[in-house]
Formats: sequence, structure tokens, C-alpha cells
Amino acid sequence: MHFRVLITASLLALAGCHLHSDPPGEAPSGVVVTPGEGLVTVNWNRDPELTYWIFYQPGSSVAPAEPGVPLIFDAVSPQVVAGLANETPYAFIMNATREDSKAGPSSPIVVKTPRLAGAEWASGTALGTTPTNLNGIAFNGSRLVVVGDSGTIFAGDYNYTSANPPVTAWLQPTSLPAEFPPTTNLSAVTFSSQFVALGIDGSILTSADGLTWTFSTTILPGGPNMNSIAFGAGVYVAVGDGGSIFTSTDLVTWTQVPNAGSDLYSVSFLNGGFVATGAGGALLTSATGSSWIVQDSKTLSALRGAAFSASSTGIHYVVVGDAGAIVTSTSTDGTNWGAITLPGAPAPSLRSVTSGGALGTRFLAVGQGGTVVFSDDGTTWRSPLTPPGPTNLTRVIFTPAMYVAVGETGTNAFSK
Repeated sequence: MHFRVLITASLLALAGCHLHSDPPGEAPSGVVVTPGEGLVTVNWNRDPELTYWIFYQPGSSVAPAEPGVPLIFDAVSPQVVAGLANETPYAFIMNATREDSKAGPSSPIVVKTPRLAGAEWASGTALGTTPTNLNGIAFNGSRLVVVGDSGTIFAGDYNYTSANPPVTAWLQPTSLPAEFPPTTNLSAVTFSSQFVALGIDGSILTSADGLTWTFSTTILPGGPNMNSIAFGAGVYVAVGDGGSIFTSTDLVTWTQVPNAGSDLYSVSFLNGGFVATGAGGALLTSATGSSWIVQDSKTLSALRGAAFSASSTGIHYVVVGDAGAIVTSTSTDGTNWGAITLPGAPAPSLRSVTSGGALGTRFLAVGQGGTVVFSDDGTTWRSPLTPPGPTNLTRVIFTPAMYVAVGETGTNAFSK
């Protein structure tokens, strides 16, 4: 997302001589300011012959070209105004010039307040002509990649202001390796210096751009189902059924870590270490991926995802799972866990959790039946004002100013 450089109104006052063009006779029309997380999006009816200016400042009033008032010059609708403080009201006003003219009339002042994302959701068009279950999503800073059953892969360039966020358009791969059977279910995807997709059969695919894919290896031919992959500190860790844990530094040679435990459903690299979760409340932590410590999760519910946040409210690990299970720790090393259960009969089952918002202070989890819950302290959880549809959601991540979730039958949803 490219935000225009802000300049000071006093440095660009429109007074001067040698003006030849007539100023616009009317103020910019149709001005709509939509608040987001740490930003707003400004839309208006654009005349291509005019140059538009947006002036803004905290508070309830603002005037064009006042000394010290921030502005965006040569704004194009829709225009994102970023770098704003959440929960702080801002006043916005617009005018326009024609070539070298003076400024025309100003639009009415609009006051809006940026706020954290997560409370309002919308659903995108289901991915694929015959939508399949989507099981994983990854982001490299500019591009999103989604993977799922039957070899499903989609990639798209991040676009906050798209008519159908979070991307400009979802594209299918331009090249898939011959070694990869197209019917293979992909269970997860992550990003290191490249996108890495994991097949349920342990196959590993890599891609620099999410469109051209290369086969790397199969972790253990004929081995257990593999469910999740993570990267951190130069090490890849993949986990699967039967407590399977494998590590690799090059995605070619994999080493199995002895672990006769429960099925493992997720692995994440958090706060400098790995966290794996699984059936029967399985919760393991590791500094390197090679040796693991079994933690007491205080629950027997299956655990399916983990997230971490370090903010002014303290350090928090959050793990989510079936039957509304939420397990947290405030220890820096991921020990001393406590469990709570979301209310409801039955309590919603959660499949994935991420941290987002300003400084990563908001936890947001998704799950069965389109469940979304979020928390700013890891303890008190709320449901969104506008939830997504009722389709099961399997994974969620945070991109700049927006949450993106995927799920069954090609479901994708976003909150900004």
C-alpha cells in the first residue's frame, strides 16, 4: 500500500502571482470519509481536469492552507490518509485547483475517528469456479497467497482500497511442478524469503511470487498427514498426525524429532521460539525446533492455533481451540498457562488466531460457523458488530490495517 507523502500547508499556500487559469467554481462533491485502522479512506466525485487537496488535523475543525495543517496534494480518489491515531477524531476538508489557478470553494468539514479493525466484516467472492476448502494463507508484505484442497492456490497483490479487498485480483498459478499431483490437498502455507506450501502428504512447494511453483521434496514419503509449517531463526518446522515434528534448514533434508504424542494441528514461530498445538490440549514449546517442552494447557480440548503480542499491557501468548477453549500465558518463555472457555451452548470452536492492530495489541480468532471473536487483553473477548457469513473459517492473518480470513468452499472474508 503506497501512501502519499504529507506536506505542510504553510509551505504550499496557493497565494501567488502569474495565475492564468480560472479556479473551480464548485467545491469537491460527494466527499465520503471512511474510518479504518490508523487511517481513513477519502472518496469523492473526481474531475480529471482538477488537482485535489485534502487538509486534515485532529479535532472537529480545519481550514485549508492554515499554517501547520497537514495536507495531501494531488489526491486521487479513493485516497488513503494514513498515520492517524486510533480513537482520535480528525477533521477533513477538500478543495481543488485548475492548472495554475487559485483554490476553489471548500467542501464541508467531515469529522471521522480511526479505530482498530476487527469489529466489522465483509465477505469476498468465493475463490474458484468449483470452490474448494481453503486451509492456509500467507503474506509477504505486498502479496497474499491462499492454498487449499485439490491443489488449490491463489495469489493476489494486496490492495486496501480494492472494490473487493484484500487484493486487486486473485490469480491462479502460471506454473505448477510435474512432480506435484494436482489432486493433493495443501494444508498450509508460510512465507520466509519465499512462499512455502505444505501438502497433506508432506510435499513441499516453493515460489518467489506465488504464481510460479517448484517442487522441493516430500518430507517423508508414505508418512503421516502433515498439517502445518512455520519458519523462524533459519529453521522450518512442520508438524502432523501422531505427534510428528520435522525440521529443515533448506526444505530438502528433513530431520524427524522424536515425539510420541497427540496429533499436532498447528505450529507457529512466536517471540523467538516455536509453539505447536494439537489434540487433547497438546501444547509444546521449543527454542530451536529440535527439542520440545510439553506444557500444561489446562484443557483437554483440541488446540488449533497460537498467537503472541508484546505491548504496553504486557506479554501475552494466546492459543485457541475446540469448544471455545482459549489458553493464555503471560510468561516470556511460554510457560504457566491458564484456560478459559468462551460462553455459549455449544461454545464456538476456534480454528485460528492472530495478533494485529496498533503494536499487535488485538487478538482475533476465527472458527466454525463463521465465528469471529477478538480481545485487546487476551482475557475479555467480544464478537463483531457485523460478522462474516456462516461458513466455517480455517485461517486468519493480519495485513496492514486489515484482517483476512479464509475457510471452506472458497470462503474469504476481511475486516478493515
